[in-house]
Amino acid sequence: MEQLPELMTPAEVAEVLRLTDETVHRWARIGKLPYVDVFGVKRFRRSDVEAIVRGETPASAA
Repeated sequence: MEQLPELMTPAEVAEVLRLTDETVHRWARIGKLPYVDVFGVKRFRRSDVEAIVRGETPASAA
């Protein structure tokens, strides 16, 4: 897998997971995809996205 930034935007996560931005936001809202609030903007940890790609539960959500 190519090197991803440490904190990813919803659009970047959507592209990697082949989801819509809306789905990424919904997963964040229901706790399926943990996020970091950066001055009111959602950012997602690369390690959490990589865990989902591997079929695992993100460590931050456990």
